[in-house]
Amino acid sequence: MLSGASMAHAQEGETVEGRVTDTSGRGVPGVTVDVVAEGGGVKVPATTDDSGSFTATVPEPGQYRVTIDPQNVPEGSDLPPRVAGEGVAVEVTAGEPASVEINLRLQEALTGTLIDSADKPVEGATISVSSADGEFAQDAVTDAKGGWAVFLPGPGEYSVTLQTDTLPEGIEPREDSSTELTGVVVDTEAQRPVLFPLGERAGGVGGKLGQALQLTAEGLRFGLLLALAAMGLSLVFGTSGLVNFAHGELIAMGAAITWGLNVAGVNLILAGLISIVALALFGGLQDLAIWRPLRRRKTGLIAMMIVTIGLALFVRSLIQYFMGPSSEQYREYVGQAGLHLGLVRLTTVDLVSMLLAAIVLVGVSLMLIYTRMGKATRAVADNPALAESSGIDVQRVILLVWIMGSFLAGLSGTLFGFSEGIKFDMGQHILLLVFAGVILGGLGTAFGALVGSLIVGVFINVSTLWIPPELKNVGALAILIVILLFRPRGILGRRERVG
Repeated sequence: MLSGASMAHAQEGETVEGRVTDTSGRGVPGVTVDVVAEGGGVKVPATTDDSGSFTATVPEPGQYRVTIDPQNVPEGSDLPPRVAGEGVAVEVTAGEPASVEINLRLQEALTGTLIDSADKPVEGATISVSSADGEFAQDAVTDAKGGWAVFLPGPGEYSVTLQTDTLPEGIEPREDSSTELTGVVVDTEAQRPVLFPLGERAGGVGGKLGQALQLTAEGLRFGLLLALAAMGLSLVFGTSGLVNFAHGELIAMGAAITWGLNVAGVNLILAGLISIVALALFGGLQDLAIWRPLRRRKTGLIAMMIVTIGLALFVRSLIQYFMGPSSEQYREYVGQAGLHLGLVRLTTVDLVSMLLAAIVLVGVSLMLIYTRMGKATRAVADNPALAESSGIDVQRVILLVWIMGSFLAGLSGTLFGFSEGIKFDMGQHILLLVFAGVILGGLGTAFGALVGSLIVGVFINVSTLWIPPELKNVGALAILIVILLFRPRGILGRRERVG
């Protein structure tokens, strides 16, 4: 016989609880889920609350599947293939709530904001999007803020066309721009922005001058953020001789930790501070646990460099595991309107990032010139053996340099997150330009890394006046090769002294 409690429990049924979250880990309200028995016959609907949570009561224990109708998913999100197909399997046992979590994926999309030459939004213009195979075609009309979006059936190649006959009177496409873009590639879970410049730009000295000044300002911003990472990499190389291919992952970690804390509800400024401190500690622990023991064993620099490549792959995979493959954004201070500074327009975040980067770079430079620690660092970089014979603790200096270099990389990554977005592999793309800045300025010289990074940042932006934006990084590397052919030691590098 069943006890009274058991009979009451049997009458009440078993509980299936769960949560539906978006790509940022936030709960998605208003989504209807169905809990369906494996053998059929039982289908219990439930709707997520404001936190994305739901609770369903099934009549008895057994095997169930939690499914969601794709038409019921909010625009901009999509079901993972596994969930869209068979749903999520869940085993319900007597007396114990079964738990399930469904993470929505980012739906592929083409987006944009249409603004005129006076930076005013253009409302009512039509954007047409079609797939390369011709099976998908959809139009979007710009809203009051000039924004538009077309959500796509999946990744692939698309054509995007601005219907010029729908533009308001007096507004025309720029003479040097195209209104029909073909072969626009959208990756998995990517929402790719598309730009249609409006207003006269190709003709006239003022338009060309304004464009050049705008690109120069953006290049300075990019160069300053690049210099933060480059100075850290150069300091590590100068004191230890190690070329750290995992330095890019320190940049990505800085952005990823800041993003993770921010989407969890931590204020973005506080999240950034925590991230930077965490990266500094990680750099110190990295030297103590890996590089110092390898130096004591007289491990060759080539072998140590290979270790950095393995470490980079490990950290990159770890970041991807926790944040997924899609590109993310901070929850605060994004999408800001630009401030007009003469012919240049920058957002408040851009200006603050530039100011903060400049202050930190000047501070580190002054520290290297005037403080005892800075002088010891330069002495170790010049001649480690002579520095050690002079009473300088070389291992302590290298440890502090690792802490400083990781701190700078974390700050760089956090600031890059505003303009470049946050993605697990962002570090490997930025690292190429960091190397360019370091080599251009002079390997092992912190000041050379600063100068080289500024040159790289400005050049890759201003070069888009003459070459397609997709090739801007190629131009920077080409200039790097040319300069090194005539000055192999870099701009501020010194000749090697023998004897």
